[in-house]
Amino acid sequence: MTFTSSMIQRASSASATTLSLRISSLAAHAVAASAVLAGAMAATAIAADGTQQTADNGAAAAKARVAADVAKVLEQYIIAPQAASDLGCRVKWQATVPLAQGQTVKMVASSSTAVLALDSRNQASLIRPETGDRAWTASAADPIDHVLALGVFPYVGRSESDNMRIGVVADTVYYTIGFDGGATLGRTRYHHVPNTTPHMFGRWFIYGTRSGQVSWLDCATGSDLKCHTVDALHGKAPVIAAPAIGEDTVVGASSAGGVVSLDAKTGGLNWTKELLAGVSASPAIAKGVVFIASEDQYLYAFDLRTGATLWKYFTQTALRSSPFAAGDVVLQDVPGEGLVALTQNPEAQPGGEVRWRRAHVAGSPIGVLDGAAMFWCPVGHVVTLVDLKKGDIVRTVSLPSVTSIEADTIEAGGFIAWSSDGRVERLAPMNPPAAAAAPAVATK
Repeated sequence: MTFTSSMIQRASSASATTLSLRISSLAAHAVAASAVLAGAMAATAIAADGTQQTADNGAAAAKARVAADVAKVLEQYIIAPQAASDLGCRVKWQATVPLAQGQTVKMVASSSTAVLALDSRNQASLIRPETGDRAWTASAADPIDHVLALGVFPYVGRSESDNMRIGVVADTVYYTIGFDGGATLGRTRYHHVPNTTPHMFGRWFIYGTRSGQVSWLDCATGSDLKCHTVDALHGKAPVIAAPAIGEDTVVGASSAGGVVSLDAKTGGLNWTKELLAGVSASPAIAKGVVFIASEDQYLYAFDLRTGATLWKYFTQTALRSSPFAAGDVVLQDVPGEGLVALTQNPEAQPGGEVRWRRAHVAGSPIGVLDGAAMFWCPVGHVVTLVDLKKGDIVRTVSLPSVTSIEADTIEAGGFIAWSSDGRVERLAPMNPPAAAAAPAVATK
């Protein structure tokens, strides 16, 4: 099939919901088009004039037109194929959600059953995760609500087809909407008001509250009566950092320094700790260890099962950013010290074992790519890859059209990116992991 100039122009002006251009086919067709058009122009010029100069001019003009047409197509991507390749991925699809004048996309949540995009008036669009087709757009919450999270949960309905619904956690009200068309099915007021970003665990949203609890909200019923107070001894200090969820365990910490480990399924208590100061950054869980950065200037490593202190690393300042566990190290941004990598579980090192330090890296870690931690900076719209073994900068990738990019919860090694103008793009890994595994992501 010849990739002609008119075909590229139609593609660039089309308002189709989904783009399915792939980097390999785009490059091959562009080269083919350039060769075909240049040859045709050269032959025409030679036949009419007989001079090599005219032929060269015709070929150059044809190449310029093809290059301009290809550039128009590439401008439609929020992450172009070459930039996706630099991230070890290919563009699986790009979708565009409808936006009213003056509205923007403010949140995207992905799962194996749906990609949900929410705009600034709380209109939600459901996108099919495999194809990028938009199924519907409907109201997810009142326009004045501040939505904290949304996601799909399993539901036992009256019919076999009614087996999934969507939960929407707003600041004062919880909404349930239908999976098939987005109809509002219920709304519930909280007993324990969310104070952190909620994260889904099965049919539950788990979050910290203003009154100092780690709370489970039942997505099907809207009940949030299942909770545990983190810091009862300090007057129910608010939980201001999202609890960490991993290995069927929830670890929450309060602004007064209380730490609690709970069974994610039952809410039962595993163990508690009292730190010297509060916690304002989400913990991280990896390989049986929970890492907690505290305002008492320590980065702690606790045994996830028993709560025993494995090590604690002292810094010169309060820690207010989350640790990030990847490979066999944990990364911590330390003001005045930079990015510090420590061994996750060293032998007989009560003060922690530093692997390397480097100057501060802009942004927050969002995943791992080929042995490098991936940092996303929304201010500069840049991804920075930092080698986990030595701390060297592997490369930077500029993504000027991207508002946010996150590790894909659908496929390990992939990413979901979106732009405030309504474009949502899914990147699939070029070399998927041999065994399915949950992607390494940073807790918000």
